[in-house]
Parts: sequence; structure tokens; C-alpha cells
Amino acid sequence: MNKIKYIWGILIALCCLQACYDDNSKLADQPIILANILPSAKDSINIYFNNTLEIKADIESETDELTYQWDMGLYAADSKTGESMTVFKNISKEKDLSYVVRDLGHYHLRQVVTSKDGSTIKYYHVFVNSQFEEGFTILGRRPDGLASISFMKTLTPEEIEAGMKPSFVQNAFAYANEGKELYRDPVDIDKVGKYLYILHGESQKMIQIDAKTFKEVYEYDFKFYQLDFLPGRLMAYDGKYSTEFEVVSRNGGVAMVQTQQQAIFPFPGLPKETVYTDAYDRPSYTSSMTRVFISKDRDAVCWNGANGYDPFFSFQNCFDYFKNRNVIKVFQNLDDDVFIISKDGGQMKITGVKGMMYNFAGGGGLWVLFERSIREGIITEASQMLPNDYYSCVFVSNGNKIYKWFYSQLDIEATPFITLPEGEEVRCLNHYQCSRSVSDAEYLDYSRQKQFYISTYNPNREGEYKGSLYIYDADSGELVNKYEGISYEPVSMFYKIK
Repeated sequence: MNKIKYIWGILIALCCLQACYDDNSKLADQPIILANILPSAKDSINIYFNNTLEIKADIESETDELTYQWDMGLYAADSKTGESMTVFKNISKEKDLSYVVRDLGHYHLRQVVTSKDGSTIKYYHVFVNSQFEEGFTILGRRPDGLASISFMKTLTPEEIEAGMKPSFVQNAFAYANEGKELYRDPVDIDKVGKYLYILHGESQKMIQIDAKTFKEVYEYDFKFYQLDFLPGRLMAYDGKYSTEFEVVSRNGGVAMVQTQQQAIFPFPGLPKETVYTDAYDRPSYTSSMTRVFISKDRDAVCWNGANGYDPFFSFQNCFDYFKNRNVIKVFQNLDDDVFIISKDGGQMKITGVKGMMYNFAGGGGLWVLFERSIREGIITEASQMLPNDYYSCVFVSNGNKIYKWFYSQLDIEATPFITLPEGEEVRCLNHYQCSRSVSDAEYLDYSRQKQFYISTYNPNREGEYKGSLYIYDADSGELVNKYEGISYEPVSMFYKIK
């Protein structure tokens, strides 16, 4: 009973205390001032890198005493819950956001508006894409001798639906690298895996850039390899496991570039008694890449690829055959057979050599398939040659004319297949080239070569850009599309795939 009386006493005392408490606070009489972020901006935003992300804040509040904060980070989500795990970084404290995005990726953007009574938060998904994802790439020489890249992005269906028109971005490297320029005397450009390599002659430089963003990754300097090495041609192929390729010097010599070590070494496979100054290469299904080297005196050729790096097979007995001749051009068919155009005295000849080179059945020596005289005056040292595997032919340029030569024909027809506008000089020929990293079936789908591309130079064209791009049907010779006055003087051109 005493315990019960004690408990009741405590309860009565607590009630008295509650009744006697005087609430003098005014909080309940004052409204809490918050800020509302109105949904005027989309929650999901697509933008190209190096462009400015702009969001005009639409805030509803009864006070102007507000602070603002914008935070952004690479989007990450918990695999189990799906909740954001993004690490945010502050990018602005202004009311309206204006921020240059410089890197690709999927980002989480956080908008925070704070009053004295609390904060309101809104989240956005920002997708930063590349305007250099896929499209035509032209390496040009400016009037001051510096290299410049012109790039035209292939539009997505959504971009076409939105009314966008394809156009060339000039000085694409400088655009992607905050104004930094390339070097003098550009000579070649090619894609290897995730990177592009831009080769310069007199400057003795090769720049490695990200293939999607065009941002510089690494700079190779051939002066540290050999002082008189003047790069003239880059021989590479686009493969997942391609980690080395060759560069030929106009002064003579061949260097090997190893991208994993970021180093330049002498090419180990070539015979030492002959100096090489030129080369021809093309991706091949039967080999990673077939390379043909032409001697400094242009009276000897040798090649490897189909036979691997074994000099006994790759370079056996190919030198003396072209002695006292002048090798003009080289090209290859789908079977890696090599066709050599040479001047023998006053006569133009074509020599077909089996890709295997070494003739075991014939008792050794160079495996010559045929040799015959061909028409004079069409194939010159300035000619560009493009084998087409879909139609089993080779396209040959001469001035502003393109000739089509089927492998089954004994000679080139005298009538041009295509005649470009007067004043245009053909500088580059190319077509769609698949990466060697895809499946065999996809790589062997040569239907992509139903069109081919021609880059030209017209010194008399009005305006700053005197280079043009023409796209033709490889079967009919009909013009598919043209982009005139879109680049500096072209030195190399290709369609860059993703």
C-alpha cells in the first residue's frame, strides 16, 4: 500500500508541474520560410562535353535571403537498393548554374536552396556526350603549316528528328584541348583501339589523343629516338590488342612504336642492307595487318603480315626482281596478293605477287603470279589507290578523275569512272573500315564498301577552307553527298567509328 501511495504522489506532482509551466516562446506564432524549386528544368539533361551546362533557377519563396549551391559528381548507385552513392563536388554557389563540362559520363547534379529555416534539394541526371563520337575525320595542313583536324559527327536519329544538320567542327583538337595547337607538317592520322595517333613530319612529333573526346593523352618525340628521323607514314590497324605499329621515315628507316611502354624502337624485322622510305598498309582478315616497304631508291620492296615476322619467309628474294626499275605504287587485294606498279625503262608494268611471297612449289624465289604492261599516264606517284573488297576492284585517282580497275581486267579503262568538279585535286581515298576487334562475320561484311569517300583540295576555292569531301556510290559512280569548303588542305582522311 505504501508503494502505491508513493507512485500516486509522484504522478500528482508531475501534473502540477505541467500545469504551472508558462510557454513564453513565439515560434508557434511565426511561419517557417522555405524555398520551393519549381520544375522548370528537365530532370534528365543531355549535353556535349566542353559545352556550358546552363540552368536558370526558378525559385518560389517569400524571402530573398537565400543561399544557393550546385554540386555534381559521377553517378553511382547501390547495386542492391538502387540509391545514389555519388560523391558530390561543389561547382557553383550562384543562383543560376553556368558550368563548362569537360569530361564524358553520367553525372548526378544536386541543386540546394537554403533559407534560415531549412533547405530544399532537387536532383538531375546529366549525360555528357561527345560530339566526336563517330564521323568523318580530316587531318589538314593550314596555310601556316600547322596541323588541324576537321570533324563531322554522324547524327543520331534523335538529333536528326530535332532538326540538327551535319556540319564540320574546325580545329577540333584545339577545341577539345583548351586552345592548344597541333604541330607543323601533318602527314598521317589513324585510329588504334581507343586512341587516335596524329603524325607530324618536320616537327618529329606524334600525338596520342582520346578517340572520343580528342583530348591529348601522350606526346611522342622522334628526336629522342633518332635526330634525322622524319615521320612520313603511320602503319597501324584498329584492333583491341594492337599495342605496336610502325612509322616510316622520309629520310630512310622504320621505327616501331610500342604504346604500352610509350617508347620508340628500331623495327626489328627488316633486312639491314636496304633502306626504306615509304610503305603501304591495309587491314587484312588473314593477318593482323599487311605492310609493304619500299626502298629509298624505289627499286626494292618487301613485306610481312601474312607470313608473320619470320624474315626467311617475309623477305625472301624480293629485292633483285625490281632492280633497275622505279616502283610507283603498291596495292593489295582481299587475298593479300600484292600488286606492284613500276616503271621498267619507258614502260609501265604491273606485277602480281602471291601474298605468301615464297614459292615452295616452284622451287623457291618470289612467287610472281603475272606481269604485264599497262596504260601509261593514269597511275602516277601522286595517285591515290583504294582497293574495294566488295566489288573486287581498285579505285585510282589522277588529278580530278577517278578510275575503276577490276582485278579481272587486263588494263585500266581509258574513260574515268568519276570526274570531280574542275579545280579539285584528289588527296585522299577511303571507305568504311571496320575494327578488327569485332567478330569475323561482322569484319567480313564488306557491304559497307558500297560507298567510298574522296577528300580534295582546290587552291583556287574562295574562303579559308579549300578542302572538300565527296561521297560516291562505288557501283554506279553516282554522287551521294558532298561537303565543299570544309577543311584545310587534306593530308589524311577516314571515317572514325566508335
